[in-house]
Amino acid sequence: MAAAAPRHVAAGGAAPRSLCGGACGRMEPAALERFASPGKGSGLRSRRRVRPGELLYRAEPFAYVVTKEQLGGVCERCLRRNEHLHRCSQCKVAKYCGKSCQKEAWLDHKQECRCLKSVEPNFPPDSVRLAGRIVFKLFRQSVCLSERLYSFSDLQSNTEQLSEEMKDGLRHLAQTLQLYLKTEIQDVSHLPPVIDFFQIFTKLTISYIESLMTTSERQKQLIRQYCFECDCLLCQNQEKDAEKLAGEEHAWKEVKDAVNEVRYPKSKKEWEQVLARCQNLLSSNMGRLPDTNIYQLKMLDCAMDACINLESWEEALYYGSRTLGPYRLYYPGFHPLRAVQLMRVGKLQYSQDMFPQALETLKQAYNIMKVTHGTDHSLMQALVEIKEQCEAIMRIQ
Repeated sequence: MAAAAPRHVAAGGAAPRSLCGGACGRMEPAALERFASPGKGSGLRSRRRVRPGELLYRAEPFAYVVTKEQLGGVCERCLRRNEHLHRCSQCKVAKYCGKSCQKEAWLDHKQECRCLKSVEPNFPPDSVRLAGRIVFKLFRQSVCLSERLYSFSDLQSNTEQLSEEMKDGLRHLAQTLQLYLKTEIQDVSHLPPVIDFFQIFTKLTISYIESLMTTSERQKQLIRQYCFECDCLLCQNQEKDAEKLAGEEHAWKEVKDAVNEVRYPKSKKEWEQVLARCQNLLSSNMGRLPDTNIYQLKMLDCAMDACINLESWEEALYYGSRTLGPYRLYYPGFHPLRAVQLMRVGKLQYSQDMFPQALETLKQAYNIMKVTHGTDHSLMQALVEIKEQCEAIMRIQ
């Protein structure tokens, strides 16, 4: 799960990706309204003119889980990365920053905890664990502030648009969910009508489609995940598709396969293996693939992550610097991903005593992040702190 904070919907901004179902939180009802988009479902829109960066909506998901890939690396409550997490003494699965986060998470974890213990040594798929949390929340009839606009039952299921193959897959997940919840819910006939195991799986989403893909791939994913065809200008014009697949086809296909094979490493040895693979491919494709090729760019990101985790700061900066041009091309204007990347590169420049360059990079990150994240976001506060440290060093040099 990539999200590390409550979801924001702001003018000119975007929210972190998360595996979640629904949302709840604070909002300004007068500023937002529901609307129907023919062929695309329902949505929210502003009822007045807004300024870039103005916060329109802030919410925590109705339900969320940490993906299996990230399990044990981030707190199950606040989602912050932490090397010294404390695990639940009962299920031995959920991990937290400390007692405060564990206490806040207990209402959502209490019944889930017994279910996780009951299926040991097996572990449920992410979607099953998430669906379980939703079932428990619906069963408790928990009230969320955002349900004044949309309730979980208002979400569109698109069941009738699914292929038989997809329906078979969902039926299998529904059966798995029933077995997973058996410890807590012995007889599903006792559940309220709103809790339909099959329908719940049609309402789970991974927020946002990755824009770093070709138009055809993006369209396929939108159809598969959201059951609608997008007709925005980006899709109509197939903008930047040529740059995304620039270079020798056989070379980027090899890199694409390698990127798809990477799983989040959990040890130094695994990171070293990932870095060695990245180094070999990036070296062999020098002059054959430009950094604007989306698979080359993902490989550079992967190499940068590996170097950071291995504390090879100079090499991490080398790979990170190569990503800034493509990020500017694919994430123009106020885009949170570009802001975060600029911040990461700026911190690496700072670590290498490149203070003038670091300050310029951090200023660029700041100008974007104050719009996309807002001044009270923890990431923004961390950015301001290192930017001020850099400015202080520049003043005494």
